[in-house]
Amino acid sequence: MPRKSFLLLVFFSASLATTLCASSYSRQVGRDGNWKKSAQDSPDVEGARKLAEAQPQNAVAQNDYGWALRLHGDPAKAEQYVRTAEQLDPTLAYVHSNLSVIELDLNKNAEALGEGKKAVELDSNQPIFHVVYGNALLASGDAKAAIVQYQTAIQQRADYENAFYNLGRAFQKDGQKNESLAALSKALELDSKDDRVLKLMDEISK
Repeated sequence: MPRKSFLLLVFFSASLATTLCASSYSRQVGRDGNWKKSAQDSPDVEGARKLAEAQPQNAVAQNDYGWALRLHGDPAKAEQYVRTAEQLDPTLAYVHSNLSVIELDLNKNAEALGEGKKAVELDSNQPIFHVVYGNALLASGDAKAAIVQYQTAIQQRADYENAFYNLGRAFQKDGQKNESLAALSKALELDSKDDRVLKLMDEISK
């Protein structure tokens, strides 16, 4: 399996971790991919830039620089490099997943949906890909399909706190209040300090 993005940075930023293994991949993705709540990794943008410039035909290098830019708050520029990585090697599932996250940052829901779907089709065994695809589905208004993706991620990784949080969001959007609270309660068991979960539970309970 290709070396993934900061893969093991020593994982997700590991470029969304890059595959290698889901776990490294998660590190790369940072907050969006971590099994439990934690801060995003902050890849060395300058180092990634130099590698990308030195290896313009290296899909991994282009992806890693793009992901570093995204984590440093420049999704528009990040999109350019991850798109290049996709063109250089469209078989890298994590590149499509990274691109889905970036497109969602840019409010390009249709593009995010397409890239998230490609990632899952290329590698259905990475729980983070299902969460990223689920996020694109939810942003596109398809809560029921998003629920399926989050549940799949949880089946693959039972301690995936972020998947439980997003499952709670999807159930809420679908009008399933009790199911939402149950999913959020599970997220709290895994991370009692996740403010996102506490805030959403408070909103649902009012």
